[in-house]
Amino acid sequence: MTIKPMKFTVKQTLMVEGHEVGDGIYVGQKLSDTEIERSKSRNASYFLHFAPPNVADDLAVVQRVDLDVTEYVQKGQIVVT
Repeated sequence: MTIKPMKFTVKQTLMVEGHEVGDGIYVGQKLSDTEIERSKSRNASYFLHFAPPNVADDLAVVQRVDLDVTEYVQKGQIVVT
């Protein structure tokens, strides 16, 4: 499996896996594995690192989630650089 760091440009606000991802620049990873990806009919999978803001008891709490944005990359809604 090959893992490469990537930069993502989100063109407009999107809902991804229940999270609202605003337009802007994010970081993440491109994962590619010939055997796994062949079964899913795609060249690679893209994961955007996202840390939605949370407030609990007047404290800012950050919990990062890795969102699978492969579909949005394929549609051109997110640009990979």
